Amino acid sequence: MLRNLIKTPFIIAALLIVTGGTTFYFYSQYQKSQEKIRLLENPQEAARIEAVKLTEAVSELMTLPSDETPTVATVTDKDKLSEQPFFQNAENGDKVLIYTQTKRAILYRPGTNKIIDVAPINIGTSSGTVAGADTTIRVAVYNGTTTAGLANTIEKDLETQAKNVDVVAKANAKKNDYTETLVIDLTGKLKTAAEEIAKLLGGEVGTIPDGETKPANTDILIIIGK
Repeated sequence: MLRNLIKTPFIIAALLIVTGGTTFYFYSQYQKSQEKIRLLENPQEAARIEAVKLTEAVSELMTLPSDETPTVATVTDKDKLSEQPFFQNAENGDKVLIYTQTKRAILYRPGTNKIIDVAPINIGTSSGTVAGADTTIRVAVYNGTTTAGLANTIEKDLETQAKNVDVVAKANAKKNDYTETLVIDLTGKLKTAAEEIAKLLGGEVGTIPDGETKPANTDILIIIGK
């Protein structure tokens, strides 16, 4: 009887430890699920966190620009990119870190933590003009992806390469899963200009999708796709 009484406190203590450990596990899982929900509701924040994590990982493998945050893109269909030398060894899921100021792109594979390729990028060094317009073309840029900062990148590209283009508005599109970049002539009179901009961005000319808001005082709308 005495032996059983002596064991009892130890049994109770063990149960408390097990119970406490189980409670902590479920609480931590709850916290993780809440974090996932928060990021799903705020894709731009999720993209920023991804860029930070990727930058930290790649900086362990090579020296990166310290005064610039890269734009991050994901390879989702390597077959469409196979004709470009930079993507010849790419796999779906690879990440591309794009540094517009230093004009460098890095192809990185998170699964193996390896840099696949590094190449210079040409975002335009001369200021030409977009044909089809006698005056400055007012452009709005909507980011139709979850990658933060793309609208700023497109603005720099356009204003560097076309002196008669003025980006007057930037915003997130209503959807963030556009697969192709759309260039939309809102005036119905700038077909040639829209075609040139689409060619410049690797996109296609289209009409404004249902649900998207037509920007005011704008000639052309660009919706960035993946």
